[in-house]
Amino acid sequence: MNPSFPDAFVLKLLRQEASLINAFRRLVEKVETRTEQQLRETKGIHLEPIKTDPPYQSIRLDRGPRAKVLVDGDTLVFLDLDQDHDKTYGRK
Repeated sequence: MNPSFPDAFVLKLLRQEASLINAFRRLVEKVETRTEQQLRETKGIHLEPIKTDPPYQSIRLDRGPRAKVLVDGDTLVFLDLDQDHDKTYGRK
């Protein structure tokens, strides 16, 4: 898949700690070499629908942090990220 990063996402990412930025870099390397189905099947990535916010998906950046993404054909658009796993899903 081709990753895409809107400006607002990049600005939020740059305010994160170096460890999260490095985790994101590793994720992008995986995204670039896999199809959508492979991302869904790859342990540790957990690309999955956000049931409370369709058609958006959630993808794991690191152990807790997740990004909100949109699958647009063969492009994975990164929209938002949060250190708190539950906030990505709209939970407290």
